[in-house]
Amino acid sequence: MLLDGFPIELVDGDASNIPLKWISAVLTQLHSLVQNKSKIRVVTVLGVQGTGKSTLLNTMFGVQFAVSSGRCTRGAFMLLIKVNEDLKEELKCDFIMVIDTEGLKSPELSQLDDSYEHDNELATLVIGLSDVTIINIAMENSTDMKDILQIVVHAFIRMKEVGKKTKCHFVHQNVSDISVHDNNMRARKKLLEQLDEMTQAAARMEKKENITKFTDVMDYDPDTNNWYIPGLWQGTPPMAPVNAGYSEAVYEFKKRLMKDLRKCLRNDDLTHFLFGQKACGSL
Repeated sequence: MLLDGFPIELVDGDASNIPLKWISAVLTQLHSLVQNKSKIRVVTVLGVQGTGKSTLLNTMFGVQFAVSSGRCTRGAFMLLIKVNEDLKEELKCDFIMVIDTEGLKSPELSQLDDSYEHDNELATLVIGLSDVTIINIAMENSTDMKDILQIVVHAFIRMKEVGKKTKCHFVHQNVSDISVHDNNMRARKKLLEQLDEMTQAAARMEKKENITKFTDVMDYDPDTNNWYIPGLWQGTPPMAPVNAGYSEAVYEFKKRLMKDLRKCLRNDDLTHFLFGQKACGSL
């Protein structure tokens, strides 16, 4: 089923548990099935519930993660995309693994005392497994943005401490004017200021006094690591037509994403992924 492009549950959304024995058995068998040709690149998306994370991945890779209003993804799901022969040498991998996650700051989980810890654990796990992480931000959800930034900054600091560097892109969804990328330099500077602020707060909690700004944690350029994508619909669904500008903007982002994957230095296969999954689960 994985080879046919079906997603498999990586994190149980009901129990917040990783079924390690099950996942290990499936991926070990798959590694054997493809005759050890299972080098992978991993792309993950994180963001608030209902911000179009699954739709973004579906549009970008032609896959079929479940989409709906509200909490349609519970836990985390992964699927494999087989890389064409002519691209294998260029990308230095046999598969691209795409991981879709449940929304952070979920209203269903907000009643629980450990909801913040749950979000931190999920972010640390998937960022630790990723070569490229997409942080999905809906423009109208600015109130939740600070919490999300703090959650992901915590995860990036933990990755830095174990010597793992992940590429990161911020995707701003539902932007009314796509030319905002050129015009809205102030917004990008404001985001960097917030990232620096969250980094200082997270560094104090992690007792890492040497970390004072976001660029201490990872390579980040406000111009090349921010992407502005218009809304999927022109009007109110279900009768509204699809906005062609959405696909065009996602395609431009995908080109940059593939460029990042080409530059990845890791040479991991599914057996390394299993080891990394166990290590991230213990962080």
